[in-house]
Amino acid sequence: MPAPSIRPVCGLALALVLAGGPACGGDDDANVPVAEAASLPPRPGAARQSQEEVARAGVDALLASPSPATLLAVLGQSHLVARALLGRHTLKYTAEFSLAPVEPVRPAVDTPVLLTQKVVDELELQWAAGPEEPVRFYLSQHTDQHRGREVMVLDEKAYTRLLHRGWHVRPLDADLHQRWLDEAQRSVHDVVELAAPALAVAAAEEGDTVRVTLSLAEPGARVPVPQAAAPGREWREKAEITAIEGTLTLERATGLWQTAEVRVGYGVRDEQERSLVGETHLTGTAARTPELQIQAPEHVLPLPERVRYESERRRLLDGLAGT
Repeated sequence: MPAPSIRPVCGLALALVLAGGPACGGDDDANVPVAEAASLPPRPGAARQSQEEVARAGVDALLASPSPATLLAVLGQSHLVARALLGRHTLKYTAEFSLAPVEPVRPAVDTPVLLTQKVVDELELQWAAGPEEPVRFYLSQHTDQHRGREVMVLDEKAYTRLLHRGWHVRPLDADLHQRWLDEAQRSVHDVVELAAPALAVAAAEEGDTVRVTLSLAEPGARVPVPQAAAPGREWREKAEITAIEGTLTLERATGLWQTAEVRVGYGVRDEQERSLVGETHLTGTAARTPELQIQAPEHVLPLPERVRYESERRRLLDGLAGT
């Protein structure tokens, strides 16, 4: 089993598939289905109320039975739900990842060299749209390895900038940004999910918030938690969680996290059965910012487009081909 590589926290992309099929009748009038009365459109705010009810039910379940499963259910809300419940808000986190050999290993011919790895990933999200308003946000993410990006979406335009580069703009023609927003919102969920096989959860209501304390469970008190299937996660099945400590603050009404500090230590072996120790440490804050406004950057250039030769050929030869 290869040793796990170090990379920033990544959540699982949430796929929402809306499918519907038309009603089909027979060829004769007897088989024509009777039209049903059209349902009334949802009243304004009904979707938000439903989301709040579902979120509150999740928090109720966590308080009634604190466990990794009930906590993950609360933390697993998508950013689509979070922004509907919060409106304008900011979110920040710093995540540190390290992986090192237990003992120094003398390099051998044709054998991978074990090196200590460490990455610090920092993210900031500013969501500047209210419920049912067009998408408006600024997202910045960078690591201590001199890699980073900035993304801004305003008025159906996407502004992007790589680290130490200028801003470029293009029409917003895809929804890839939704995956980045979900990964930011689920950053705490993903670290808790890493700890879940050996996690003990305690939750207490404190006014408008819920305080969640995380610790390492005794071996006999651990509850199996189904692992989400995703490429590159096979190593987790053989990893041993050795340390867990952390505290979360959740909003009582929505279950959305407000503050988080989680540290998870683990041991794992590589394909040569050499022992490594790893640690993930995340700190984060999220808060409502009702007055938040963001402005388009200055000195912006159009995003260069790659020439697609087949498309260009068809465009130039349109109407000239022989019949």
